[in-house]
Amino acid sequence: MEHLRIGIVGNIGVGKSTLVKAACSEPLNKILLSTIPNTGNEKVYSFKEKFNPDVLDAFYENPVENAFVAQIEFFNGRLSRQNKIEGCRGIVLEDRTLAEDYHIFGMAQRILGNMNQEEFLAYQRTYNLMTENITAPDLIVYLKANVKTLQKRIKERGRESETLIPNDYLKQLNELYEQFINKHANCHVLEIDANVDTPIDAYLEKTVKRIAEEIRTLELRVTTPGISQWVTLPETAATLKAIDAETKLEKYLRKHPKIISVAGNVGLGKSTLTAIMQRSLKIHGLYENPEKNPLLEKFLKDKAKYCYDLQLHFLKMRKKQKCIASDSGKSYVLDRSLPEDLLVFCYQFYKDGYLSKNELDLLTAKFKKESDKIPSTDLMIILQGSTDLAWNRIQQRGREMEIEGGWTKSEIRSLNQLYKTYGQDVVKFGFHKGNILEINVDKIDFTNRVHVGYIFEEIYKTLISKIKSMI
Repeated sequence: MEHLRIGIVGNIGVGKSTLVKAACSEPLNKILLSTIPNTGNEKVYSFKEKFNPDVLDAFYENPVENAFVAQIEFFNGRLSRQNKIEGCRGIVLEDRTLAEDYHIFGMAQRILGNMNQEEFLAYQRTYNLMTENITAPDLIVYLKANVKTLQKRIKERGRESETLIPNDYLKQLNELYEQFINKHANCHVLEIDANVDTPIDAYLEKTVKRIAEEIRTLELRVTTPGISQWVTLPETAATLKAIDAETKLEKYLRKHPKIISVAGNVGLGKSTLTAIMQRSLKIHGLYENPEKNPLLEKFLKDKAKYCYDLQLHFLKMRKKQKCIASDSGKSYVLDRSLPEDLLVFCYQFYKDGYLSKNELDLLTAKFKKESDKIPSTDLMIILQGSTDLAWNRIQQRGREMEIEGGWTKSEIRSLNQLYKTYGQDVVKFGFHKGNILEINVDKIDFTNRVHVGYIFEEIYKTLISKIKSMI
């Protein structure tokens, strides 16, 4: 991605729009921009919701008659914003997220009886179809306030139609927000107490600083910075630029042997990128070869029985691969990183009940002991991408053992959550001492030479970054 998406969520009158407006303007926007790589072209963006105000007025006047039309109108207004977000470079503040339409306001209309069963099912189906390829924000900022505070602020801003909003409706929305944040939010949440009675400028500055600190703490990254500079070039110029990037990286790896590992969820393209790097850069490659694994097919049919033994097999295999690469004195690219098996898959398997606590502890000790014996890779490339992309590719490649009794979409989704922090965890827990490059493959086509050229350029810049920092 070339931007970080931050959802600003909360009840009617809680102060979302006021915060977004202030955070997009100087000097507060500079506080946010200081948290991401800056080339001078980054901005803090927000886009006003576009919907017919007459629909909103009609809803407040007669919710039963107008709830369905209003929800579709509001949803379409926020949906149209997504196309604008895709072209941004920097930080995007979303004043209400798409998920709120369904989990808060749509649910409220069904609970209150303003939408009948048939209307809600139609709205639900529309929401699911239109959002299946839209990922959650990178961070949600949840502004919380009690009904008394909300009514006070609604009265202060003086919108005539909002004078009809009853306390019970605001209370219902508050309860749904709590359920949404605790049960349905698919990203990290920063909660802000919006009941404060401090001067508005001080409150806004303090809140923006808290958001900036949260970004730094979570180490949220722009994972495809600058790809638009490649794909917007004329075709010939872009192709030549890609060739130059490939040649430059090939020469560098020939002169400075490096070990590179490629990590990422099942189906996101690790093996494909590994093969492309091996052939294009004329370096050596080592692969997992799942079809030749004596335990993987058995594991996918009976995960509880074969889980522990499979992880020991992976540890032995990956240690052998790293030793081959380290002893060769040549550049290698490895299909998957050694710590992934522990920090992603073992953790998930323990959560799913396939590994016991004792088995997880034993594996943790074994992985750390063996990892400490061998050199860290010079660069770890971590492929990030949506669950839908990973799942669709698993289905497309059609490996029988993965489809028949193998992975489920919910398992791939759970693994994806662990991969979001893998880059931080692998360093924090002492498994990796080299550089890390995260690439969002939702917007990357490995069959496109220009896209691959962009990746090679990012790899080169990441590999030499340590050298630059030592000069």
